[in-house]
Amino acid sequence: MNPKHFFLLLLFMAGQLGIAQEKRLKGTVYDNQSQEPLPFATVVIFNGDELIEGRVTNENGEFEITIPKVFSHLEISSLGYMVTVIPSIDIDFNTKLRIGLIPQVETLDEVVLKMERTTTQQKLDRKIINLGSDLQQAGVNALESFDQIPEVQVDMANGTVALRGSDNIRILVNGKLTSQLATELLQQIPASQIDRVEIITAPSSKYRADGLSGLINIILKEKMDQGLNFNLNSTAGTRRYSLGMDANYNISFINFRLNASRSNQRTINDQTIDRNFSNGNEETIFTPNIFDGTIKRISGGFDVFLKDRHEFSFTFDHTDDSHNYFNESLYTAVTDRDDYEFLRVSDHFHYINILNANYRLNFDREDHFVEVDYNINSSNNDYPLADFEDGILVKELSLTENFVLQSLAMDHNLPISDKLSLETGFSRNIQELDSERLQAPETIPGRFNYEETLWGIYSSLRMGLGKFQLQTGLRWEQFKSESINAETNFAVNRDYSNIFPSVHLSHPLANGSLSIGYNKRISRPNFHHINAFQIVNPLYVWEFNPNITPEYSHNIEFNYLKRLENMGWGLTTFYRKRQDVILWTEQSTADQQVFRYENSGDFNSYGLEAFVDFKFFPFWDTRMSFTHYITNIDQSESVTWDRTFASRFQLKNTISLSNKITMDITYFHNPKQQNPFNYIQSRSRFDIAARARLLQNRLSLNLRAVDIFNQNILERYSKTSNLSQKTTWDIQMQTRNFLISANYKLFENKQKNRNRKNRNYNEAPIE
Repeated sequence: MNPKHFFLLLLFMAGQLGIAQEKRLKGTVYDNQSQEPLPFATVVIFNGDELIEGRVTNENGEFEITIPKVFSHLEISSLGYMVTVIPSIDIDFNTKLRIGLIPQVETLDEVVLKMERTTTQQKLDRKIINLGSDLQQAGVNALESFDQIPEVQVDMANGTVALRGSDNIRILVNGKLTSQLATELLQQIPASQIDRVEIITAPSSKYRADGLSGLINIILKEKMDQGLNFNLNSTAGTRRYSLGMDANYNISFINFRLNASRSNQRTINDQTIDRNFSNGNEETIFTPNIFDGTIKRISGGFDVFLKDRHEFSFTFDHTDDSHNYFNESLYTAVTDRDDYEFLRVSDHFHYINILNANYRLNFDREDHFVEVDYNINSSNNDYPLADFEDGILVKELSLTENFVLQSLAMDHNLPISDKLSLETGFSRNIQELDSERLQAPETIPGRFNYEETLWGIYSSLRMGLGKFQLQTGLRWEQFKSESINAETNFAVNRDYSNIFPSVHLSHPLANGSLSIGYNKRISRPNFHHINAFQIVNPLYVWEFNPNITPEYSHNIEFNYLKRLENMGWGLTTFYRKRQDVILWTEQSTADQQVFRYENSGDFNSYGLEAFVDFKFFPFWDTRMSFTHYITNIDQSESVTWDRTFASRFQLKNTISLSNKITMDITYFHNPKQQNPFNYIQSRSRFDIAARARLLQNRLSLNLRAVDIFNQNILERYSKTSNLSQKTTWDIQMQTRNFLISANYKLFENKQKNRNRKNRNYNEAPIE
């Protein structure tokens, strides 16, 4: 053979060999139980023990990866699921792989049980808390459910929800904000309706930029089961009950869904306050805060799927939340005055209506779509109250707040190549508030009007860089607000325009992942800061501040996750720098506390969140979680303590006693917590829950006991320049109480889920 021809033949064979070696592998990873796609699952290629290449699935659970040389097997993993191994000889490159991951469940007596505990998944820009069938979540509302999540801090005394030691967050439901306060919103949502909770501490550019410590997104269940399905649930416990149902009817291309519930809760939270003023005055106040509320909720809608290209959904939601507060306070040991009684009777009436329409157009190329979403939220809120001193009426007031919130958004997701995709979008959000306050003997009410418009445009680029996954983006927002206090003829107009960058980088590991993220965020003055019409505790004086300016934060976080066959662990660390912090400040004057918002210098925060979960035995799961947060305050306004900290430890044991009975024993310990103006003494509690599954797992009976040793009493010590105060709270939902709940499933089938994205709306801020 001619040497030249032989050389060309070798080149040709080498080229063919190279082509054969560099194959493209496509696939989808999904939950084997629910059939839902698993975003950000890890797909790793091995040759023996050598890690060759890795990818992370996209939001639809899809991946595409190049295999440059001979390999032995694939390993696919996601936290909360068993690792799946696929030998190379079992892979067909001519078809798209479908890889089902099995949730970590126990198989007893050939009966497979669903997850009986909460699991955690770390995604590129968020942490997913899958509540599953957690025994501690049975029969409770979302507020109590959050109290079980280590990463979330719930202060039921102050009515705040916080992330990483800061309550400057935004709470969303299916990607939407509402006009209600956080605690009232969360008490309206039964935990049984929650599919998962997304803790987004490093939001990407597609999310609106406010909420300095991040977002909490509650994803509600939307039944898509085939045919007719109908579930009933009920709860009875310490001064509470609830009834509910959820149903759907799915016929091929269209699905109808309906959900309804009614709940009543009566709580008695005993509060004792000892107050010592710098002028020598003293007083002791005993206040049994009695709450009695009923929530009636109905929601429904339909979903239409046409030719795998057009998807349309319509949803309505109506909530009637009415409750009253009866606070009869006994004042004793009052300086220069006889003991006396002070009574406040107040009512809250909330009527909320939400309409949502969503349309998605899917193109021929996989994961290429355009989505349009419109949402309107209207709420009418009335707050009448009356104050009595020793049986004599001293104050009568009525406050009305009417909100209209509208949001329009469009997103376009474009896959450019196998390793590159571009997402762009815009949103326009409007919120309007019309508030009236009437205080006897006045006959003409004072009025406050507020209107806010936020435009947002974003782009986000996701790309594969070898073994790394990079997501980077920019968001531009223009904010305008106008407010008028007709009572004083005082007007405030604001106009801000900002750009917010974000970067996320991840690297898959064998059975784990590493990731780092950065984002810039903002907290703008809103109607809470400038509205003089606020109802506060009679012990306090509220001062509005129209002169505060926006607060900015820069956030960096690092995440590490590892999963073995019977063990897994994770670590998150973060640094947050807040500039011109909008701080809820406390002062005191004339034997009263004065609250107002002020720009108060810079805060530098650090923290870590860690967990380890493992199996003692095949029937016993254990998870230990620990969080610790520190903030150093470089303030321009006086605070009592310029170093704050908060920690929490949780030990959770889930034990399958048989194929029918499961038990959960959870221990919480909260060490001393220090805030700018107060500190809370350490406290602990044990919660126990048990579940029995009957009638071929269609009926589940649940028993839950909270704080069985009655040790979780809250003691808060406050100190300002003129006042020292000790407050002791016995909060019913966090101290000894009992709960029995039942759920009956008429049918349970495989789910068919839409690809619809979760929308983040700019609606009334939640403080």
